[in-house]
Amino acid sequence: MLDQKRRRLQVETKRLDGVIYDDLRVRIVSLHYRPGEMISENEISSEYGVSRTPVSRAFVRLAHEGLIDIQPQRGAQVSFLSKQNVYEAQNVRECLEISAFSEVAANWNSDDGRYKDADKKIKKLIEAQKKVIELNDYISFTKLDEDYHSTILQLAGNMTLFRVVEEMRATLNRVRYIELQEAHHGPPAIVHHEEIWDAICQNNVAHTQEKLRLHLRMLEPLRETLFEKHRDLFV
Repeated sequence: MLDQKRRRLQVETKRLDGVIYDDLRVRIVSLHYRPGEMISENEISSEYGVSRTPVSRAFVRLAHEGLIDIQPQRGAQVSFLSKQNVYEAQNVRECLEISAFSEVAANWNSDDGRYKDADKKIKKLIEAQKKVIELNDYISFTKLDEDYHSTILQLAGNMTLFRVVEEMRATLNRVRYIELQEAHHGPPAIVHHEEIWDAICQNNVAHTQEKLRLHLRMLEPLRETLFEKHRDLFV
């Protein structure tokens, strides 16, 4: 009986860890917690009415993604955005995603149940993106955009590549949130999503690469302007 209670407590703690991590990640990406701001385990524990254990685990995950810097005895500081890291992460992401998306396009089989399920999911995600953009809900759009790319990456079947791209996205999502607010590029981004998916479903590797590269680079001309305008966020 005691072992069962311990196991149940472990499961509940893991769930709390995930909930707290997700909430804090949204606050960081949306700049509710701004770069340089301190957050403490005690304050978060008190907010959720939990022990420090799940909060500590959430902090470790956020630190692993480079979103916070844990400072012993002080708590954690929301990390500043590095312009160099943004460029490097963008480059790595582009290379890996083009490789993975190309593989999915080359192997696309509309008679395969796995691909049929993906087709339904992608179309639902695109429709959901259109709805949240009409509401200027950039946090939801950022998450739906992430889900779109993740769904296709998972189809490629290379989980190591998938995990690396996910880490890159943690750095880029904060920049993407700023870009959405400044450039309001949600509608053309959704058009790109539709075009990329159409190319994949037609086994058109070259078109998939072309459209994805255009999509990932669509705001490069604006990036330096954003860096200058939001100098307090970047190092």
